[in-house]
Amino acid sequence: MLLLIIFASGFVSYSLIFKITNKNSVASLATASLTAVESLQLTDEELRQYYSVYKDTFVKHVRYALNNYLVGSIDGVSSSAIKAEKSDDGTVSGLDSFSKSYYESKFIVFAINDGVMGGKVINIVFQDKPDKLFNAWVYQTTDGRYELRGFWQNMSFDVNEMKKIQKQHKTYLNDSEHAL
Repeated sequence: MLLLIIFASGFVSYSLIFKITNKNSVASLATASLTAVESLQLTDEELRQYYSVYKDTFVKHVRYALNNYLVGSIDGVSSSAIKAEKSDDGTVSGLDSFSKSYYESKFIVFAINDGVMGGKVINIVFQDKPDKLFNAWVYQTTDGRYELRGFWQNMSFDVNEMKKIQKQHKTYLNDSEHAL
């Protein structure tokens, strides 16, 4: 089973929804809502499910790819995930677009979604620099290997949204035991 975390934002509140996916079904495990000023509190079961995402092979590959990029290796990283680009809508992408100090930091998983072109899009926030939310697209090839195929800043989360996340998710942003 693959655990998915989907984080939906609204103007006034946020909801964190955990889902487990197997080949044919999706089962909702829990929903925790909070207002813009509250700190996210999860039940023991929700917390157990959340921490299990750090064992997911797609999530673990993000750390593997970032570590390789930091030492100059492209193992597990496609050129499309490295090249610095800025799209017409202002989206900044490519590992080369951002300071390596982000990648040196551990990250927390904010959400995992199915990628439009396969694989998983993993939303992450770096603990030492929680000013941006990033999307990392990890694809599993036909031979079973994983590859970071895309990396970009999620422009839906502006400075004010990131300040809310820093406050609401402070416990998780400070949790070095579970972060990758």
